[in-house]
Amino acid sequence: MRLVVATRGSKLSMLQTEELLAQIKAVEPSIEFEIKIVKTTGDEVQDKPLYQIGVKGIFEKEVNLAVLRGEADVAVHSLKDLPSELSPGLVVAGFSKRAPPFDALVSTAGYVLETLPRGALVGTSSVRRAEFVKAIRPDVRVEPLRGNVDTRINKILQGKYDAAIMAVAGIYRLYGASPPIKLAVLRPEVLPPPPGQGIVAAVVREADSWLIDLLKKASDPKASLEAIAEREFLKAVGAGCHVAIGGVAFARNDTVEFIAGYASGGRKYIVRVVGDDPVEVGRRAAEEIRKFKDGDV
Repeated sequence: MRLVVATRGSKLSMLQTEELLAQIKAVEPSIEFEIKIVKTTGDEVQDKPLYQIGVKGIFEKEVNLAVLRGEADVAVHSLKDLPSELSPGLVVAGFSKRAPPFDALVSTAGYVLETLPRGALVGTSSVRRAEFVKAIRPDVRVEPLRGNVDTRINKILQGKYDAAIMAVAGIYRLYGASPPIKLAVLRPEVLPPPPGQGIVAAVVREADSWLIDLLKKASDPKASLEAIAEREFLKAVGAGCHVAIGGVAFARNDTVEFIAGYASGGRKYIVRVVGDDPVEVGRRAAEEIRKFKDGDV
């Protein structure tokens, strides 16, 4: 059996793809893979913040099109890059083990948010990260920072920024336990990550039931539960990348804990929901966030 796998061509994307394919290989040793590299809008446009590009699914659309057109069997993505609604005929069918889902303040000096100097320059192109930083430290400057993980880290090492907000998962997957820079991990109560961060996902055609079954067997059970809750939250909250909303689920024993947050205009709001049904927990967290976002609390 041979599967054609579409993915982006960055070093991190390739590492994530290898990680997920190893899980598939563990349950179906006879399977072989052919990698198809696809360039996305997000890869091509590097001179604008993400929210200014104005295209939904800027890191996934072209990769998924390869599957829809029959040019590939599987599309591999960072789950956080997938919009709540995929193109008709596609489903999210597989999930890797989860790397730490948190964001971190990254710097050469080992800053935490509280010790950043007044007027420090913090890099991020995420509206969510920018708004939460402004709510916590309104005295620092936040400016766009684009590029692959290593590109962004190099800009900090070169002194172009005092610090940046980045995903722990990407740094750990690239550098292991010894990254070339210092990380101050931000708990979700301080800065909630985007839904899906740290999970690698497989998208396939809805009609390929045999492949969906295979990916389900290969998926990490804990990450699958957390992904279900976070995808439901993303769908129910109804916000895109231009709104500062984050949320993360933690599956433990028979319960799912969900921490979500919203920031705007120097204010932030954090909610915590616990339950045994990941779909219901995701929906309830979204309801609480919508109340605050719409000015009901």
